[in-house]
Amino acid sequence: MKVLILGGHGTLGTAIVKELNKSKKEYEIITAGRKSGDIQVDMTSKESIEAMFQKIGNVDHIVNAAGSATMAPLENLTQEDIKFSLNSKLLGQVNMVLIGSKYLNEKGSITLIAGIIKEEFIKMGTMYALINGAVASFAKAAAFDIEKDIRINCVSPSVFNESMVEYEDYFKGVKPVPVEKAALAFVNVIESDINGEEIKVY
Repeated sequence: MKVLILGGHGTLGTAIVKELNKSKKEYEIITAGRKSGDIQVDMTSKESIEAMFQKIGNVDHIVNAAGSATMAPLENLTQEDIKFSLNSKLLGQVNMVLIGSKYLNEKGSITLIAGIIKEEFIKMGTMYALINGAVASFAKAAAFDIEKDIRINCVSPSVFNESMVEYEDYFKGVKPVPVEKAALAFVNVIESDINGEEIKVY
């Protein structure tokens, strides 16, 4: 089975690749990123996504482990911050479903990424809360709405143990999880028949 992993060289993406390689099933893994991976793609650009799929062809599973948003005090958020956040983590994932589904084989799956901040609010995390909530709702609604025989889900992880050195000051009071645990959730989605679900890894 051919699996496309967006953000495949990041902390989470690397862990997902590792867990897929440990699986008893055989996967052909393609990593993609803005500046790294087997192929480069800008998820905010429909043309870039189309060009990527024209090169790699149809896939069986699409996994998104990419996307970021601005962390800043609410009063300091600018229109540019808002547009960047929406384009990167929300619209990029929406584009991947709308365009990627055309290149997804029947019975395939798309797994998006949301996150704990939509429920465990943190200082300067308003944009993440907004986008994570939107992604989770979008995944469920898209799975219900789409006519093609594919599955759409999202994984909502907590902050990773491996990232706490960098983000500890932001995530005060939030329990971190090993990135391996989040990666396994993505693999479980691929290898199951789950559809229209949000898998929380808290």
